[in-house]
Amino acid sequence: MSFDVADFSYSRSRATPAVTQSRHFVIRVRGQIVGLPVEHVKTVFYLDNLTPVPLAPREVAGLTNLRGRIVTALYLDRCLWLDEAIDGSNGLAVGIEHDGEEYALLVEATEDVVATSETDLIACPAHIDPRLAEMVAGCYRLDDGFLSVLDVEALLRRVAKLSEAPRRRGGRQGNSNYSDTGAS
Repeated sequence: MSFDVADFSYSRSRATPAVTQSRHFVIRVRGQIVGLPVEHVKTVFYLDNLTPVPLAPREVAGLTNLRGRIVTALYLDRCLWLDEAIDGSNGLAVGIEHDGEEYALLVEATEDVVATSETDLIACPAHIDPRLAEMVAGCYRLDDGFLSVLDVEALLRRVAKLSEAPRRRGGRQGNSNYSDTGAS
């Protein structure tokens, strides 16, 4: 009697395909919920001190010390074109890491980690600003709405491009208190 593995191929065809699940850390920015890929999130903390960076783009809040490391703090709402910067009074930040560099994203609030599956992936709604849509890795249907998940690399690439712009033009941007007025 011979045994042929191909005779049992029916068991493979009946198997349900694996559905990829992702986990996202949910934050609030200007009242909107946004997801960050869990693999980028390292910590949540309150800013003690924030040192402004002269000539930095307005999206850069400044530099802060996080466990002995200098971290660039970003106004996430400005990075996402959501009105003006969050009032820094609560100083809540989400520490992320990308390509060995650490950043602090200033947010209003943090929430839970949610799991999404590829079956919940939807096209970004039409009402989302097209500039913002370029920085969204995907939108997912949730029980009470939808979740836009940020593409951390695209976000940081945008800030880097803005940081280089003043040097190319020789102009000034920034969040610093430096002013040309009154200079003689």
